[in-house]
Amino acid sequence: MQSLILMGLTMPCSALAADQRGRGLCSAAPVRLKASGPLKRTAARLRAKLPVQVLAIGSSSTQGIGASSPAFSYPARLESALELRFPGVDVRVVNAGIAGETADRTLARLDAELERTKPDLVLWQVGTNDALSSSVTEPAFEATVERGVTSIERHKSDVLLLDQQFTKKVNDPDRYERFVAVLDRVAQKEHVCLFPRYRLMKSMDQSGGEGIALMLAADGFHMNDVGYACVADLLALNIQELVAQPDQ
Repeated sequence: MQSLILMGLTMPCSALAADQRGRGLCSAAPVRLKASGPLKRTAARLRAKLPVQVLAIGSSSTQGIGASSPAFSYPARLESALELRFPGVDVRVVNAGIAGETADRTLARLDAELERTKPDLVLWQVGTNDALSSSVTEPAFEATVERGVTSIERHKSDVLLLDQQFTKKVNDPDRYERFVAVLDRVAQKEHVCLFPRYRLMKSMDQSGGEGIALMLAADGFHMNDVGYACVADLLALNIQELVAQPDQ
């Protein structure tokens, strides 16, 4: 929370206005977590006000490329947002993002990260680099994600997938969207939750005005502080709504 206060004190007026416009656009986006499965372990610990350990793993969107500092990455913002929504709960979000990773490279280190952090919840942001790489096929990507989900569940952790970011910087948009669909299919088949980041960002792009530009860094590809805050805030809200359901 201290980082959010400092941001308000140090941010130039123009940037603060953009942040406020971005947050308004984010909160109005018609996007919700696809709860194809439960978050039973996480929900039980949050309700009991027990410490919650979260592992955020993935590529540049997890590491926080495009953010002004590590404190403004989505995992760091999510930690603050969850503690705000669940007063009295000590939430720790471990950032295990490595820029440029494809799903198979994340899978290669997943078990070691799971043993190291022993998380209650794993957030796996995956698929952007796979969709952009011509060497990765859809069946191979799907099989890799399925193996990762199985590994996470073997460690008794809840699973929440974050799908690809929306970008216009693709040579084959149809292929890219097929990879987005792969994650949706895996989530339904494996009965795990999916946060539709692609649809969130695409809806902002189609909203008119500044749209998605408010969420992107100077490279026009990675998310910026506002974009990461948007993802973190919506994730925290969606997790809170899911925990409130009686079957969790």
